[in-house]
Amino acid sequence: MAAQFKNLVTEIDTTGSNQTLLTCPTGKTIIIRTFHVANEDGSNSAYFATVADSSINAAARPIFEFAITADATATNRNPIVLESGDSFGIQTSQANQHVHLAYVILDTGTIQRYRGVCIQAETANTTNNIVTCPTGSTVILNYFTMYNHSGGDSTDNRIEIVDSSTSTTKTVTDGQILDNKNAGFTQAFVLESGDQINVYIDDQPMVIYCSYLEIRNPIIRGQ
Repeated sequence: MAAQFKNLVTEIDTTGSNQTLLTCPTGKTIIIRTFHVANEDGSNSAYFATVADSSINAAARPIFEFAITADATATNRNPIVLESGDSFGIQTSQANQHVHLAYVILDTGTIQRYRGVCIQAETANTTNNIVTCPTGSTVILNYFTMYNHSGGDSTDNRIEIVDSSTSTTKTVTDGQILDNKNAGFTQAFVLESGDQINVYIDDQPMVIYCSYLEIRNPIIRGQ
């Protein structure tokens, strides 16, 4: 994969609507490694980061939210992956927000590829499949987050992994997600062929974002 390491330095002065910062070119993959905001407005600022998943023709969805006091900063270092046509943006409540992105542009691979999925779950008390590992591949999950923007606290939410080899489902994490807050994980989990990662939500809408590495398993001679 040919890699281009890039930065984006800009200022957001439009408030109350999503401002697109990056759109992934055709045939490429973007990995955002650092997302940094400095609030230079003089008043407290609230913002959320958004992802638009072009594979499902989705509008920009909020994946996490921060509050930044006047003259303070906030940084996200969790890997955000944009595939071809996907976009990343920010919506802020105050002007004079100084934004810095550090990212890499890769050629989209065939043997291994970084992937991202962003969906909005809109049915409460249901289980939603987020990622299923394709046959003949391995998936390494890097970042998984659930953002609650239902308008109220959500009390019973679960992230689960389904082991297809034993047909068992086990919980990764569960519990309450406060309104306009996140829950999830940043450590690596591995899915083998046919395994799934699912979420159960008891309130809606809930935005789920996941970034991962998908690797095609090598063919071993004689097998």
